[in-house]
Amino acid sequence: MTDDEGSDEEDGSSDGDVDLSQLALEEIRLRYQEESDRRTSVESKIGTVLTVDAIIVSVVSIFSSLNIMHYAAMAVALISVVNGISALWVRDYHRPGLDEEDYLQYIDDPPEPVRRELVKSYLTVITGNEETDDPEMFFKGNRTRNDEKLKKLDQCLKLTAASLALVILHPVPTLI
Repeated sequence: MTDDEGSDEEDGSSDGDVDLSQLALEEIRLRYQEESDRRTSVESKIGTVLTVDAIIVSVVSIFSSLNIMHYAAMAVALISVVNGISALWVRDYHRPGLDEEDYLQYIDDPPEPVRRELVKSYLTVITGNEETDDPEMFFKGNRTRNDEKLKKLDQCLKLTAASLALVILHPVPTLI
């Protein structure tokens, strides 16, 4: 192309160039969205386990002659419920970016520094600021929060399975 045809090769913005700052921002947004989807998925699964626990407690409580296995099954299911509710109690997820009024300071800035700040904001929200020695700056990232919820889900699943096993095995002591 000649200069008369409006070539953009002078300023380095030809079609073959890739804006790495924009690519990094898009990638970190996808990572943030993955953590957000992960949170939704884990919380949904915990809700399902809580429903199963409620069914176990309801079904077991209708037995006319409750034995020790029934009480144990209900107790384990209730422990699972408490565990699940404590996992759902976590509300301090962080959102990337600045306060709305802080964005105005970037209105006249070139895009690269703004993207850099946004990428740093997303990274901090995802990973947290857990390595700081300053207690006022410390916070858990969304990934850590999701990992904690996943551990609680695993505990709930094990407790619910134990409760179901107790319900299924309740006639065994009378058979022995």
